Amino acid sequence: MSESTHSGEPAPSTGGANRWGRRGVKGLVTSTDAVLLLREDHANGREFWTLPGGGVRPGEPSRAALRRELHEELQCDAVIGEPVAGFAYAHVSPPRRASFYTVYDSAVTEQPTANAAEGITACRWVCPRDPPARTLPQVRALLRTTVAGTTA
Repeated sequence: MSESTHSGEPAPSTGGANRWGRRGVKGLVTSTDAVLLLREDHANGREFWTLPGGGVRPGEPSRAALRRELHEELQCDAVIGEPVAGFAYAHVSPPRRASFYTVYDSAVTEQPTANAAEGITACRWVCPRDPPARTLPQVRALLRTTVAGTTA
């Protein structure tokens, strides 16, 4: 899959803001029957589960940004594959902004460990058909259609 938006338009190839706001990358890290999710807290203290990843810095290539984010959040190295999906997300924590995330097929090369210094409170391998209750809706939909192989 080439990098594109939900409307099929090409997404910028390097970091920074675009017409959706912040540009980000996420890693779809899978094993035989599980996907790696991490838990973070919104500014209001409410926890949520999401894919690892984050913002792309201006001028930073997308794959390098994801490799950096996985190292920062999970304290492990990763192999970044091809883009597999994308989704928009309206952040609820200040500063309120919108992000468009490109999701890459990814693999970790060592045991991931949640990095509390980066705001990651847990990481867990989960069944893609049964993610934790507070998994972001966009991530839940992506798992359902991309990993679990269903559309219902």
